[in-house]
Amino acid sequence: MKINFLLPHIRLSGGVKALLEYANRLNQMGHEVRVFVPRKGPKWYQLRDKWAMRKHGLQSLLPGVVEWMDNNLAIEIFPESEGGYLPDADILVASAWQNAEFAAQLPLRKGVFFYFVLHYESLWTRHKNRAIKTYSRSCKMLTCSTWLKNTLIEKHNRKANLLVIPVDREVFFCESKKWNAVPRIAMLHHDYEWKGYAEGIEAIKKVMQRGRKVQLVVFGEKLEDPRSIFDTAGFEFEYHYRPTRERLRKIYTSCDIFLCPSWYEGLGLPSMEAMACRCALVTADTGGCLDFSVNEKTALVSSSRDVEGLCENIIRLLDDKALLESISQNGYNKISEFDWHKSCDQLVNFFESSLR
Repeated sequence: MKINFLLPHIRLSGGVKALLEYANRLNQMGHEVRVFVPRKGPKWYQLRDKWAMRKHGLQSLLPGVVEWMDNNLAIEIFPESEGGYLPDADILVASAWQNAEFAAQLPLRKGVFFYFVLHYESLWTRHKNRAIKTYSRSCKMLTCSTWLKNTLIEKHNRKANLLVIPVDREVFFCESKKWNAVPRIAMLHHDYEWKGYAEGIEAIKKVMQRGRKVQLVVFGEKLEDPRSIFDTAGFEFEYHYRPTRERLRKIYTSCDIFLCPSWYEGLGLPSMEAMACRCALVTADTGGCLDFSVNEKTALVSSSRDVEGLCENIIRLLDDKALLESISQNGYNKISEFDWHKSCDQLVNFFESSLR
C-alpha cells in the first residue's frame, strides 16, 4: 500500500513519536510510506516571505533531522493548505485537529483518510469549536485509548478503532531492579498547565513536609536552564534536558516511582515507558491511563488535580516496600501485554479493510 502520514510537527511529543514509529515499522513491512509536515504560512505582514516560501515548494529533510528516535524516513515539508503537494496514495493518516481539518478537504485520490485521535484536543486548544468539528468529519477514526474511544461515542456519536500504543521494549527495559535507600521519584516537566507539573511539585513538597526523604528527578524538553523551576519549587533537584532514549531509560531504571500528575492524557507514554523500566506508577486519573493503570494493582490512581491524593499514594509506596515491589512488577507485566508487531498488524488490517 501507498501510505502517507501527515504530522503536525517533528518536535518530541508522545503523539508524533508514536506516529513516526508506526510509519517506520510499516515501511519496514514493505509498504510505501512517506511522512509530511505542513509548513506554516507567513503572516500578512510577512508577504515578502510568501513568495520565497512558494519557490521552495516541497522540501525533503534527511531522516536524521529527527534526533530523538531511530527514524529512517525523510521528512517532507510542504506549504500549509496546499494539498497539491501531497502525492496520491491508498491511505492518508493524520493526527491533530488542524491536520484533520485540512485532510478532510482533500480528494479521495490522496488516500482513504484515517483520523488518528491521540488526545481530545478541544479540552485546551484556543480553537475549541474548530477542533470539535473535526470529530464529526467524514473519515475513518482511530484512537489510542478506551477513554478517547468512549468520548468520541458519547460526545460525537462516532465509532473508532482502538490501538493502544505500545512501548518499544528493546529501548525501555530493566533487567534487574535496584531499589534506592533514599527513594527517587521521576516526573516530566512541561509548560502546558494541563500536564499537571505544578500539582506534581506540590505533591512532592507535601511528601517532604511529612518527614519523608526523597530525591526528585525531572526531565523535559522545553527548558534548558532549570533555575526558574528551582526558584518556583523552592528547592533544587536533579534535572535532565532533552535526554536521549538511552539516557531516559537510565533515568527511569534509576528511580523507584514515576509520578504522573496530568489532568488528562490521550494515553500517557512516559508513564508506560517508566513502567517498562519497573518504576511503580503513581498517577492522577488522566482518562487515557486507565488502559494500563489498574488501581491498587498496576498503579496507585487518584482523582484528577488531587494533590493530596498524589501525596498519600506516594507515601503509601514509601512506607510499604511490599506494595512498592508489587505495583512495580504488576505494572511491568501489564506493559508487556502491548506489542508493536501486533499493533502494526492491526493497523494494516484496518487499512486493508477500508480499501476493500
